[in-house]
Amino acid sequence: MSGFLGAKEVLTRERVKEIFRNKEYSFLEEKVALLEVRDDSFWLKISFLLEYKGRMISIEEKEPITVAFADFKVEDWGDGVRKVADIA
Repeated sequence: MSGFLGAKEVLTRERVKEIFRNKEYSFLEEKVALLEVRDDSFWLKISFLLEYKGRMISIEEKEPITVAFADFKVEDWGDGVRKVADIA
């Protein structure tokens, strides 16, 4: 539909990927939620919220992602000022 300011862009999945890849957004919020810890893995939900030309676009996982605990680096930061040691 054409209006006073011109035609409004119709977003497709491919166009949203381009916007994300080329950093054409003016705002980005990244969110990782820990849903559950099972056996030796984390169940995560990842989502992004970005603003593009005054429009808010939400991107989120359809299904939780499972990541093995072994894939993470674990460190002891003691009082939080400096790293004390790596945790094996």
